[in-house]
Amino acid sequence: MGALAVGAPRLVTIPFSHYCEKARWGLDHAGVAYVEAAYLPMLHLVGVKGAGGDHQVPLLATSEGLVSDSTDILRWCDARTAPERRLWPEDAALAAEVSAWEERFDAELGPNARRVAYGCVLGDAAYMRDMVARTLPPWQRGLFAVVRVPAVAMIRRAYGIHPAGVARARARLDALFAEVSTCLADGRSWLVGDRFTAADLTFAALAGPVVFPPELDAIYGRLEDAPAVVGQLAGELRETPAGRHVLAVYVQARR
Repeated sequence: MGALAVGAPRLVTIPFSHYCEKARWGLDHAGVAYVEAAYLPMLHLVGVKGAGGDHQVPLLATSEGLVSDSTDILRWCDARTAPERRLWPEDAALAAEVSAWEERFDAELGPNARRVAYGCVLGDAAYMRDMVARTLPPWQRGLFAVVRVPAVAMIRRAYGIHPAGVARARARLDALFAEVSTCLADGRSWLVGDRFTAADLTFAALAGPVVFPPELDAIYGRLEDAPAVVGQLAGELRETPAGRHVLAVYVQARR
């Protein structure tokens, strides 16, 4: 089972990971007090191994054991939340629909948004430096200055960040946004049912690095200060009903 947390749950993250934002959001929505331990990519293995985990973030270390997947963290939160605030409805059919969307977003939106976002920013040393400065402690900022070039090369290899791969990811991203836009075309406020669910949370969180909702300024910075290619990308996605849904969900359910 791994090491157990003492006191409040400890959330091990790469702070600018959209899967980690998904986990933070779930914990905040449930009103669970926690301590975040934020690490640079690759250095996060120190925090994960120290907590008794394998290699994946987000990792939640609790007095009951480890929860090592963003969806499992949402489920863990739901078990500690009042029924009217749970992210999966009690109605079995609605819950199944929520799970179908949530699983698709994890499998399709998350990886493609990450590839497109990294494709936009990895080459901008100043932007990367500023994002690290906003989200990580001073000693890691200093380390990033030393390891930035090999770290960026490693990220490019790990996630296939090259022009053809980024172009394919953008096409898949556009197709998924079009599908969500079609779902929203009937004027509904939420993807499933009549309230906020794990479907909305997962879509909004995993689209964060490409839509740039202002609520994420503390992580990604203001859109107007981001590289021009990011502004163009976010502007195009914000024009879609799906992109507008991301912004609305952040306003209504994250603040």
